[in-house]
Amino acid sequence: MGRVFFNTRKNIVDVAAAKVLIASDSGSVFNINQASAYEITLPLSTTIEKGWNATFILGTVAGNAVTIANNTAEDLIVGGVAGHDGGAATAAETAVDEIVFISGAVLGDTCHVLFNGTNFIVTGTAGDAAHITVS
Repeated sequence: MGRVFFNTRKNIVDVAAAKVLIASDSGSVFNINQASAYEITLPLSTTIEKGWNATFILGTVAGNAVTIANNTAEDLIVGGVAGHDGGAATAAETAVDEIVFISGAVLGDTCHVLFNGTNFIVTGTAGDAAHITVS
């Protein structure tokens, strides 16, 4: 009897312009294009459940910063991103406004966001710790 696999494919969403995320975006992988500067807004915490999550990967490198931000009514991002260069991670221990893939980030720089019921916890890795800032 053969094996049966479920959910073996990730939902990849290409993003090249401003986008507001919603509850049904949970589990998606967002392929970021830096061809222009724009903002991806996380859902309002009261509209999602504990466990909501998303992954953001730099898929197209260009000279613009791309921001992942809280809804303007909240400051709930905590956590940090480590660099492969061995430099100190960029991190926020108290809730902040945004995660930024800076101009100068490299292909494959990645962060994961998980809502734990209170905060959006960010973890990630980048070629250099400064490529993705949490502030």
